[in-house]
Amino acid sequence: MTDFVELSDSDFSSRIAASKLALVDYYASWCGACRMAAPMFRRVAEEHKMEIFKIDAEKNPEAREQVEIENLPTLALVKDGKIVASLCTTREESLRNFLKENGVQV
Repeated sequence: MTDFVELSDSDFSSRIAASKLALVDYYASWCGACRMAAPMFRRVAEEHKMEIFKIDAEKNPEAREQVEIENLPTLALVKDGKIVASLCTTREESLRNFLKENGVQV
């Protein structure tokens, strides 16, 4: 199974820039929905052969500024080293539709 790679402000930009296709899971340690959705995020990323990164949105303000976060968990889609879209969801169907709408196919 694809493991999450924990990022911080210090390595966020370099890791994202080096990534061809990835999801970034913005979460907070107190967020129950974040913990609940994490296994589904991992499974979908693995099916799509994507890297998956986690970043604590409260502890990493520079990385948080890269996407608009209204609620958690928020996922950012990285393609060719750039964040191209983001989505706040805990629903697998929404995540799959988001990926499809952004050109990510299984």
